Amino acid sequence: MDPVRDALLSLPVSLDEARTTVPDEPGLYAVWARFGALPGISGPRHPTAPLQLLHVGTAPNGVEARATLRSRVLGEHLRGTTATSALRRTLAALLSERQGWQSRWTTKPVLVNRDELALSEWMAEKLDLTWAEHPEPWTVEAAVVAELEPPFNLAEDPADPLHPVVQAARKRWRAAARA
Repeated sequence: MDPVRDALLSLPVSLDEARTTVPDEPGLYAVWARFGALPGISGPRHPTAPLQLLHVGTAPNGVEARATLRSRVLGEHLRGTTATSALRRTLAALLSERQGWQSRWTTKPVLVNRDELALSEWMAEKLDLTWAEHPEPWTVEAAVVAELEPPFNLAEDPADPLHPVVQAARKRWRAAARA
């Protein structure tokens, strides 16, 4: 796992740069944020850049899946919507009230189109990315998450202190979308 960890801890690139440099290969990716970008959320510090880790993801997420780093990061997270990206949904839930973004209900809460664009702009301004190519990223994801402790991944664990914060934000966001 050391080469994967080392690649994820390498100097991050901006999301704009990632649009042209993320490979069309399987692997893991790490999303890094500027300090203070998400008040109340803190993650491990990057070893050399003034950033904190938010999330680690995989592409694909299993044997049957066909996603690549490029399709997952660019297609779902950067060009996608809150309907297709759990990362975008978590960010929207945490930021909607503060940013004044509006949502609507489909089968889940999603931002209205203009606010999807606003979220994309926020992400481009506040987030950076690293990645590591790996032929079967799902086989090392748990170990990487355990070692790096990205708060968005850990927020799924009811024992993690961030869990109630994220769950409350998601609940408020769902209620706003249904209103």
